[in-house]
Amino acid sequence: MLTRRPDARSLALAIFLRRWAGAFSFSADALDSPDTARAGMTLLDAAQRAEQLAPDDPVIVVLSEAGHFESMPGGRARFVETVEVRRAVLRLIVGPTFDGRQVLTAIASASGPP
Repeated sequence: MLTRRPDARSLALAIFLRRWAGAFSFSADALDSPDTARAGMTLLDAAQRAEQLAPDDPVIVVLSEAGHFESMPGGRARFVETVEVRRAVLRLIVGPTFDGRQVLTAIASASGPP
């Protein structure tokens, strides 16, 4: 069975989301906050979905056009966070319940130039 190698930008976005999920998990443990824990789980879902995004997925295209990916050696990429993207992630704590795909869409919608 042939499997598609994940796009470097998709992997970079997934790593970014997993780091935020880790921060939310740490905060949830320290604060005993179910809402923060829920947000962290949603970010893990978004990270899993991000890993599977095709190079022509609208989320990847929008983030690429906004300059959110930095090329790295070895064909890798790094996601460049902006204040707007950070706000979109932090809204998970106080906003309505999102699923992973909605998180990706919110990040793309909020993406301002780095």
